[in-house]
Amino acid sequence: MSWSVSASGAASKVAEQLEKQFAKINCTDPGEQETVQNVRKVVSQTLATIDPEKPVDVTASGMGYKEWSSESTRPHVGPYQRVDLKISQIHFSV
Repeated sequence: MSWSVSASGAASKVAEQLEKQFAKINCTDPGEQETVQNVRKVVSQTLATIDPEKPVDVTASGMGYKEWSSESTRPHVGPYQRVDLKISQIHFSV
């Protein structure tokens, strides 16, 4: 399964938007769901350290498979997960 969340704007508003998006993610694999919850915690903690009015851009996504490949293509590879996370403060030049 794959999942993603993203938001831009004031850090406090982004935190609210992302919480709503994270709440809607329901992975069928317990390991992948735990990964989503861990990313959720990291995003929340990081945004809490930024001035609430500072503009930020956050994107997080991931994918996971219980069995990444079949016996015929890559036997015994097993479960697979990938996570991408980017949290950036937006700086404006005058």
